[in-house]
Amino acid sequence: MATLEIAYNIILPIFIVVGLAAWIDHKHAIDPHAMSRLLIYFFSPALVFRSLAFMEIPAGEAGLLIGNTLIVSITVGIFGYLLARNLRFDRHLESAFVLSMVLLNAGNLGISLNRLAFGQAGEERAVLCYIGSSILGNTIGVFLASRGSMSTRAALLNILKTPIPYTMAAGILVNTSNAQLPDPIVEAVDIIADAAIPGMIAVLGIQLSRTLRASRQQKSGSPSKLKTAMVAAGMRLLVAPLIAFPLTAFLGMSGLTRDVAIVQASMPTAVLAGVLATEFGADAEHVTTTILIGTIASIATLSIILSIVM
Repeated sequence: MATLEIAYNIILPIFIVVGLAAWIDHKHAIDPHAMSRLLIYFFSPALVFRSLAFMEIPAGEAGLLIGNTLIVSITVGIFGYLLARNLRFDRHLESAFVLSMVLLNAGNLGISLNRLAFGQAGEERAVLCYIGSSILGNTIGVFLASRGSMSTRAALLNILKTPIPYTMAAGILVNTSNAQLPDPIVEAVDIIADAAIPGMIAVLGIQLSRTLRASRQQKSGSPSKLKTAMVAAGMRLLVAPLIAFPLTAFLGMSGLTRDVAIVQASMPTAVLAGVLATEFGADAEHVTTTILIGTIASIATLSIILSIVM
């Protein structure tokens, strides 16, 4: 499929929804904190639980998808950390810089994109990559976001306050024990989980709207911060796929599983990074600017990646 055709048929529909959410926020000033907390503590945990509890993909394949996501993101984060140390960033900016490279948008953008590109089977595999990203977000992500404004001990304690690790454990337990949940509980989980992806896309639009508005208000701005955000976005979009292509070959991944793993690894910075930065006191301006730059640039980069793998 041609790059422009991919951009039109697969990527554009998602960005239409993002744009509508941004426009509604511009008109009605939606509270992003309330929506973000609903995603962190309500919708996303249900999506993760459902994906693990009722997963039909073989365990080995699922492990490769999750493992690939973890390895690529941590490797990019290590590069980011070494670069931040070399450039002598302060602790506040260093934490935000690494955070914006570790967390990829496997949920808001990734699941929807893979569903449009590869159908239901692609979505199921994309959710597993999202689980890998959620593991990072709710452990290393929370630690990095908290580390920018509090002690290491307090940052580590914040990890225990997020629900995703517990819902992951519950989902794995249900799956491995072949437990049969009552129908009302299954239906309730479905209702909550189905709201996660639309909610993520809406929050992406709202966050981008707020970031754009803030950048306009800071007319003189901070050129150094803008440059730093561009570096972070570039590393997230360009370095990650360069790692993912040989890594998937090394892990023996093939077919749809390989394609989804590469596409997910090539996502821009996650909205969750901005959510965590705001919630736990990291440099939210840097993170949201990186999200804005990376998300816009990903229209081109993801179109190219999809044209290679499809």
